[in-house]
Amino acid sequence: MIAAVNRLPKKKLSFAARVLIGAACGTVFGLAVYGLERFFGSGGAVIFADGWKTGVRMPAGTGMGVPQWAAMGTQIYLGLFRFLIGPVVFICTVRMVIRTPAFREMPAQERTKRRVNTLMTALACGVGLFFGILFQVGGAGNGFGAVQAGGESIPELAVKMAPVNLAADLLAGKVTAVFAAGILTGMAAKRMSGKYMDTVKPFFNLTEAAFSIMGSVCKTVIAWKPAASAAVMTALLTSFGPEILWRIIKFLLVLVLAAVSMLILQLVLAALCGVSPAAFMRAGKAAMGKALKTRSGQASLPEAQKALAEGLGLNQEITDEVSAYAISSGMQGCGALFPAMALVFAVNLAGGSFTPGLAAAALAVVTMTSYGITGAPGTATMAEFAAVMGTGMEGAVSGLGAMVAVDPIADVPRTLINVTGCMTNAIIAERRLRK
Repeated sequence: MIAAVNRLPKKKLSFAARVLIGAACGTVFGLAVYGLERFFGSGGAVIFADGWKTGVRMPAGTGMGVPQWAAMGTQIYLGLFRFLIGPVVFICTVRMVIRTPAFREMPAQERTKRRVNTLMTALACGVGLFFGILFQVGGAGNGFGAVQAGGESIPELAVKMAPVNLAADLLAGKVTAVFAAGILTGMAAKRMSGKYMDTVKPFFNLTEAAFSIMGSVCKTVIAWKPAASAAVMTALLTSFGPEILWRIIKFLLVLVLAAVSMLILQLVLAALCGVSPAAFMRAGKAAMGKALKTRSGQASLPEAQKALAEGLGLNQEITDEVSAYAISSGMQGCGALFPAMALVFAVNLAGGSFTPGLAAAALAVVTMTSYGITGAPGTATMAEFAAVMGTGMEGAVSGLGAMVAVDPIADVPRTLINVTGCMTNAIIAERRLRK
């Protein structure tokens, strides 16, 4: 089945269609194996990767070993992202810093742009956490028990996330520590470039080369999503049964609700800055429509910038810069709202629970790493792994398999929030700089 999914015609079927076909095949196959196992009975259960439990003692010819094989494929694929997330954050962070213009005294426009972007990213993350925790996405009891979130205080969690050893932090996926190391490295290289450009120029070139290679590796891994989604859904269905489908559907419904709520907040903030909701929706209709069709924030950026400058009559110099920045760094949908909810889903599916300290850590981690994955392919996927690994919930990574399978569906609301978010940021920044 996985081999067949991997050979689906790429020219006739879009990548999103192939991922959904893979997920559908895995769902049907997983339900069949689950039903056969229940029909023939099971004399026991085995525990495979990350504690997932399922009965597998079945008569010959009825799918013996399918759960283990599906789980193995799932864990190997998710392990690739666990392996990638540390280097991705480090390389992207260093590159972001060395490509940022240096100022002796930061201009008001630059300062406002960064502050607005960070605060809006944190707000989107908070909305995702709020709705995820409120509706207990991923939770329904009988999780695979791979993680138990303790009652650590905020200082204890901060110590766990602090830099200790760069090599160890990279391997462990401590993204906050890696992000801090990337910031320090980039700042040092940037500072030295003023007087010793000949010395640090090879490092600049190495960073760009590493970024290109890293991007190619990420694209290769992401290209395996159709086959991986089949393995993921097979593993989930044979482990949890049909009930897991409701958890996934519930997640998608809550994600849409959270996206609508975030859009309302954006409209309120725009209204406070002098742009009515009606004017916002009317001017941004083309950009939002393109976001829903293409599921690409970058592709929708020209329409968003045109809406801000021509539709709303705002200062084009400011709005173009702020909107372009917001659509690439600190994306409110892919980099904040979605990974926050994915973290809640994964932790709940693992049988863990959210404490105030963990929620605070998640807010900090998601907001920071939304900058640490700037320019990386598969932003939302990288962001969700960064959220789980960065908060120390490594045992819950298996829960992100479901996110791989439904990624094309989740991409619609989160891309919309990316686009409306870049417009909102531009409106707020332009209003503040106008005063």
